[in-house]
Amino acid sequence: MTWKKVFIGFLVLTLVVLNVSIGLATETLKVGEVTAELGEKKSGFIRVPAGMDGPEISIPVTIIQGAKPGPVLALTAGIHGYEYPPILALQRLGKELDPGQLSGAVILVHCVNVPSFFQRTVYYNPYDGKNMNRAFPGKIDGTMTERIAFQISKEVIDQCDYLIDNHCGDGNEDLMTYLYCTETGAAELDAKTRALAVSYGFKVIIHETVRPDDTSANWCAGSALLKDKPALTIESGKLGRVDEEDIARIVKGSYNSLKHLGMLTGKPERLFDPVWVKSVTYIRSQHQGLYYPLAHSGRHVEKGEVLGYLTDFFGNIIQHAVAPHDGIIMYIIATPPMSKGEPLLKIGRF
Repeated sequence: MTWKKVFIGFLVLTLVVLNVSIGLATETLKVGEVTAELGEKKSGFIRVPAGMDGPEISIPVTIIQGAKPGPVLALTAGIHGYEYPPILALQRLGKELDPGQLSGAVILVHCVNVPSFFQRTVYYNPYDGKNMNRAFPGKIDGTMTERIAFQISKEVIDQCDYLIDNHCGDGNEDLMTYLYCTETGAAELDAKTRALAVSYGFKVIIHETVRPDDTSANWCAGSALLKDKPALTIESGKLGRVDEEDIARIVKGSYNSLKHLGMLTGKPERLFDPVWVKSVTYIRSQHQGLYYPLAHSGRHVEKGEVLGYLTDFFGNIIQHAVAPHDGIIMYIIATPPMSKGEPLLKIGRF
């Protein structure tokens, strides 16, 4: 080898190392108005422009940019504004996570549906009456819900490598703790999603086997899956309550995910192997009326069992909620108001 070749090889190697070093030293992550450099924690807002149906919305977000390279994990909460434990859990994580101990970056979207949160509405945005988790990937010129979904898609989903969307039982839902793991048919993506689901540490996992397409991927995690990014939907909490165990469960699961992804040192803490729910059945209301549940979430039921009934305003029974098969109640509505077509309860089969 001539001295010229040695010199050229050394020069190329030096440039490669220099470029990598420069890249790491100046790497930034920008989400909405928030920009974080390596080793920084920054908070601010994603601005959603005003429209004919409502004002500008400011979505609170925190970026924890680790001192070392690694994946980007997005954690979202408050897509349904009455679901409080996930919102409080992400607030806690935002305070606790130390960028100096982190590899990669965490994006915390503290509350997606800010209008619903402050006006205390179940399911729907009070400005346009739409369910945020039926609006992804959103529209830049759509209604308020669609504009919010568009900004979350662009600023968060497009920039992350993994996504965990945190939910709980809304103000009317008596819900047991579980998470959704969706199988898409793409082997590598499904393996990563399944591993993330198991590492989270929840005992019950609903295993879905439907590939979301452009028309059905209208929930946040489904939108991420369409972009080949492993994504989960978490459920911890119920009935609009703020119980410490539900908050702590989400915090612990988030730490497990960070450890599983190699973003924090240590191994995920799993107290048991998960139980997989292979299918779910919704029993829906056939009328508008007042609902009387006769069971609670987490209870095992038998085929033919009456689990609730619907009346008109005069007390006449107009529908019974009957279990179509054996299973376990994943959630059941626990408050009287019931619109036609809405779920009365959901039963899972192991």
